Amino acid sequence: MASTTLQSEHRGAKLALIYRADGHAQLIINGLVRDEGRSVTRLKLQSVVQTDYEWHEQISGTFERKDQSVRLTLMMSDVEIASGNFDLGLEA
Repeated sequence: MASTTLQSEHRGAKLALIYRADGHAQLIINGLVRDEGRSVTRLKLQSVVQTDYEWHEQISGTFERKDQSVRLTLMMSDVEIASGNFDLGLEA
């Protein structure tokens, strides 16, 4: 199953949101799967990461699927740090 990945690095954290066309999604922080789920329409995955000594940030990854495309968004403490629209390459 083909997957789509949105990646970013912010405040020293390496972030990735992976979405597969079957609806499975994973939020990966610094190489570790921190949340995952499945939906064919929309989903929000969340976790907390320590970005500095005693400083924590709320990370969220969302996807919204429409027809043959998906919009992926990465947020850190309610600030959008990366987003993109991706064609899933599925037959109609």
